[in-house]
Amino acid sequence: MLVDTGNLESGLKCLPLFDKLIACCADWEVYVVGGAVRDVLTGQTIQDVDLISPEDPTTLAKSFAGAHGGHWFWLDEERRQSRVVFDRDKLYPVFDFAPFRASSLDQDLLDRDFTINAMALHLSANFTTRSLVDPVSGLTDLQQDLLRMVSGDAFANDPLRIVKGVRHATALPLQIEEKTLDCMQAGSTELCRVAPERIRQEIWKILASEEAARGLHLLSESNVGNYLFKNNYSAKYCDLTEALVVVRNCWRSLSRQQPEVRDWLAREVEQGLSFETLLLWTLLLARLDADLPGRLAEEWLLSRKAKAYVKAVAEINLETLEELNKLSRRPRAFAWWAHGYGIEPRLWLLALAAIDALNEQASGDLLCSWVPVVDTLDGQPPEELVDGHWLQLELGLPVGPDMSRALRLLRKAEIYGRVDSPENAREYLLNHYKNID
Repeated sequence: MLVDTGNLESGLKCLPLFDKLIACCADWEVYVVGGAVRDVLTGQTIQDVDLISPEDPTTLAKSFAGAHGGHWFWLDEERRQSRVVFDRDKLYPVFDFAPFRASSLDQDLLDRDFTINAMALHLSANFTTRSLVDPVSGLTDLQQDLLRMVSGDAFANDPLRIVKGVRHATALPLQIEEKTLDCMQAGSTELCRVAPERIRQEIWKILASEEAARGLHLLSESNVGNYLFKNNYSAKYCDLTEALVVVRNCWRSLSRQQPEVRDWLAREVEQGLSFETLLLWTLLLARLDADLPGRLAEEWLLSRKAKAYVKAVAEINLETLEELNKLSRRPRAFAWWAHGYGIEPRLWLLALAAIDALNEQASGDLLCSWVPVVDTLDGQPPEELVDGHWLQLELGLPVGPDMSRALRLLRKAEIYGRVDSPENAREYLLNHYKNID
């Protein structure tokens, strides 16, 4: 990995509002610490800037937010940890402020997880006098592509650090030091003490990485996969790696032919979770055990919307593709069909394309032909061709199960091209509603 110490100046200078932050810190002893220092050294995009001070920096954080249109709020009032965010098209990093975790800066850094996260950079009005504080040789480890824990008890207080280590080693990428790997393996069973929503965020970041295949390997090597997925992960991760490559190649091929697909994949299901990551997570887990995606969706406290998507994707199979050939080419027909599976049409089509590729089918052209159709939809079910008032007046159907069955009959007729307008929909129901079972 290319590590450029010159980035300490140039990289930070380019950050939005960083010059204003320096001005606010003129009368303070403040340090940039952790991930921001690591990322600027490696030329990565900086999304979070952690700032620490020997004094309570709450006043500084509020002043910085107030002077430049930011929003300040507590992360942990008891520990005096707060955050400043700027709502500007997500182009601005998040700034976190906290006092030292220990009696001194060096001791604070010695209490951190990995050496590459245990570096600090002093802020001063005179930018050229900045100095890197590096008590455990994090810079050297970064230059040598090595992930090394700061101390033997690095994972004891927060076992989530084990999964974070896998994420760091995946994304940068880094080789995990042997002793560190041993401690990660031994500590993996302690992940039971970690809130599931914290674990899922790390796993999703691993899957979102361009080096996700390496991440699957490291989840096996660290024993995290065996613990989290409880399905002999290490024996099957090679199959998962092959599947990941096949699925990503499929989506890239679709994206080259239909640029809309790239945008679909990037859309968020919920904060921090894209369609692409949710699909990968579901499809890969289903290869371990068909019931695993749904079970983990519950255990990991996914949102109601995300859980519905997981359930729907896990149930899709090649028979669904055969049905696709029979559909009317009208967008409404497709929308009704997809929503019958309880899934957003775009997500459904991406999942079907992936399943198709995994089964070495040759229907890429067919799926591509549906992309323009799906892109005309807004993700919501269409309005009914007939309304409940007409069903009551003309067919004598009361609100309830009978009316619902009539509407389902009509949707099925629309899906397969038997009706396509309010006029012939009404005619169809007049002729067929008595056959509703």
